[in-house]
Amino acid sequence: MKKYIRPCKPLAAGLWLGVLACHAWALQPEEVFRKASPAVWTVKGDQGNDKTSVGSAVAVTPAALATACHVVNGAMSATVTQGQATIRIKSILRDPDPSRDLCVLMTETPLQLPAVQIAPADQLRVGQRVFAIGSPHGLELTLTEGLISALRPRAQGQLPIIQTSAPVSSGSSGGGLFDDEGRLVGVTDSVAPGGANLGFAYPAQWVMELPPRVIAEMTKWRELLKNVGVALGPNGEPTPSGHADLADEAGLPVVGTDPGQIRAAYRQFLLQARPRAFLITSDNKFGTATNSAALTEHLKGCAERKVVCAAYAVDNTVVWGKQQPAKSATN
Repeated sequence: MKKYIRPCKPLAAGLWLGVLACHAWALQPEEVFRKASPAVWTVKGDQGNDKTSVGSAVAVTPAALATACHVVNGAMSATVTQGQATIRIKSILRDPDPSRDLCVLMTETPLQLPAVQIAPADQLRVGQRVFAIGSPHGLELTLTEGLISALRPRAQGQLPIIQTSAPVSSGSSGGGLFDDEGRLVGVTDSVAPGGANLGFAYPAQWVMELPPRVIAEMTKWRELLKNVGVALGPNGEPTPSGHADLADEAGLPVVGTDPGQIRAAYRQFLLQARPRAFLITSDNKFGTATNSAALTEHLKGCAERKVVCAAYAVDNTVVWGKQQPAKSATN
């Protein structure tokens, strides 16, 4: 079958080189799969009690994969697999906006496979041919084909969510949506219940926006830590209390009647990337906050219950036992 040229906007008006670079050959489905599939992995999250969550992820650097956060929510450990290869996830970086459900998985060792090329969001068009690659129901590296059915705006100034007719199902979440050049255009997020060929993906360009968004989030985060009584050094990092090593679960205080519950929650905390805080309250509650919005809610809840909300560990530092009295979130 003869290849066709995908029309697109010139990269530089009046420059024939820019026009030539823009008019790339479209690939056949088998060529898209051959080019893009090495970057797509299956994600498995250990939820405890012999339960495992399964989804998909796409390598965006040699040591980082983009996925949907709900694939690994609540996991105490996670791995990515492809064929016989299994690599452990070291940490999970979350978008500061929980509504985006976008996470980046950092691996303990490099994937040693090429990362995908990300397509600019302003080149997406309704009717454009796209291909989904993921692990629906755990079936690794499944390829389906469809169109961009719609570009759904979320809010003023934000990139639109991609609606696609490419068939996706449970386990596809976090997988890749690729154009006919094998470039990543979206990260599959959800499937509409009962809707045939009705799936949604986040624009892949969100992955590129994540680092500056995290930097801005850290400024808010550090201000909130002061409300939990965490002492910060001149560099903005939490001051260690010397109570215990970060990975030493024996240092956790006794909370409730079952010590296994707080230890399981702490393992989930250790899997998260910065920013992260493991909180313990004086009414025997505990949990993890991974963004300023979640930390604010924890502080408000403590203020409403009139209890002390303290941090056991922040980022990579145990701060327990060296804190000032907590303030309310509105102070």
